[in-house]
Amino acid sequence: MNLTVEGLRAEGWRELRSSGFTTAIGQVLFRTDRGAMEACFIAPDSIGNDNAGGDVVHGGAMMTFADIVLGFAAAKASGNPCCVTVQMTYQFVGAARFGDFVNCRAEIVRVTNSLVFARGLVRAGDQ
Repeated sequence: MNLTVEGLRAEGWRELRSSGFTTAIGQVLFRTDRGAMEACFIAPDSIGNDNAGGDVVHGGAMMTFADIVLGFAAAKASGNPCCVTVQMTYQFVGAARFGDFVNCRAEIVRVTNSLVFARGLVRAGDQ
């Protein structure tokens, strides 16, 4: 896998157009794989955690990324382009570092008249 935005585009990843706070984590790319939405970004040093020192990505940036991916997947599953997060639980088991390829695969668990239940696994680097 070519870990540049250009290399990822060449492998079929497309730009996820976004605005506002969503742009804080940098360029997010996505693709559909076997019917599931998968998104990725290459962790820039602009989203570092000053309290962790070194090259650790801020957990808030990781949660933002997961929220973006699951939100877009929920919007697609519901057929409604406007949706908001009602509740989100996040458990960290490792850290992402600057330059890591970070990806999330969204899984839609259930769709009702007013809610979409989704889950995702975020991976960074070789983790």
